[in-house]
Amino acid sequence: MSWTREAEAALGPRTMWAALAAVGLGAAAFATGLTGGGAPRAYAALIASWLFFTGAAVGAVAFRALFRVVGAGWARPLAPMAGASAAFLPAAAGVLLVIVAGAGVAPWVAQPAGWLATPFLVARQLALNAALFGLAWAGFRGAGGAGAPTLRASVAYLLLFAVVLSIWAFDFVLGPAPGWGSTLIGPYLFVGAFIAGAGLVTLLGVARGALSERQRVDAGALLLTLAIFWAYLFWSQYLTIWYANLPDEIAFALRRGVDGWGAVVGAVVVLVFAVPFLGLIHPRSRKQPRVLIAVLVAQLVGLWLNCNLLVLPSLSAPGTAPLGPRDLLIALGMLGAFALSVGPGVMADAAAR
Repeated sequence: MSWTREAEAALGPRTMWAALAAVGLGAAAFATGLTGGGAPRAYAALIASWLFFTGAAVGAVAFRALFRVVGAGWARPLAPMAGASAAFLPAAAGVLLVIVAGAGVAPWVAQPAGWLATPFLVARQLALNAALFGLAWAGFRGAGGAGAPTLRASVAYLLLFAVVLSIWAFDFVLGPAPGWGSTLIGPYLFVGAFIAGAGLVTLLGVARGALSERQRVDAGALLLTLAIFWAYLFWSQYLTIWYANLPDEIAFALRRGVDGWGAVVGAVVVLVFAVPFLGLIHPRSRKQPRVLIAVLVAQLVGLWLNCNLLVLPSLSAPGTAPLGPRDLLIALGMLGAFALSVGPGVMADAAAR
């Protein structure tokens, strides 16, 4: 069966064509953004959405690897969906090639020297992501039941996940803002990606009815804990900047308090932390599929906004709106590619049940 027939069978013809149209619109929006001095902002939008969608994909695999290590039985119904997310990684690799190609021709790297020298940046991103994507593809894609990954592969993946996503943070977040340094930005990024991956597979599991009431309670408790931990990391970063009040640190924060970005900061905190905290603090609410779905959708939107918050202000001219139509179209294109890649695997698992 051809890829288009598989996608059409999994998603339905309307959804498949809508996803293909979204990919086309996203590609066109990015291409047209490269003209007229808009290349840095176009690359910023592409990097931000790549960080979110690829982070969610590798974070979902990390979710699968973690629960292979700890042996949590309640997460077993989510294993196939976590493995299915690896199907997005070939598309993610293609977008990565576009991004690193832009390091030499578009100024999204503010000072391409030393650690950020273009040849060094391109080589490490290609090598590290090839290792991470390759392990996810070979060891976890569609893994579940008898095809569960080995304990050794799971431990190796979790370690590689933390290292590679920390490098993402150093290159794609600190690279456009060379005046700011942070030792916390690596954990902040990979914890956010893990939360996105855990939220994604839980959302799919709840929507498909794969989790029992007790399993929904356990999943909700995990998501509540992760939201609190994310808030701890967010506050730790903010408190350090506020308390030290150093010019090279405060400039990064101040840039995200003007031109409407302050509202985005508030939205991120509300969606990623406050909504899950209030929605999942009571065990009774964790049993309700509608509550879980609403909370997870809100949190995923907040995590996407957070990726934009980390990258876009550093590459946007003063007075530029926080999120414009081109930024949204690029994100829509990435969403379409994600649906086309992951959808067939998720629906195949549903049909097998």
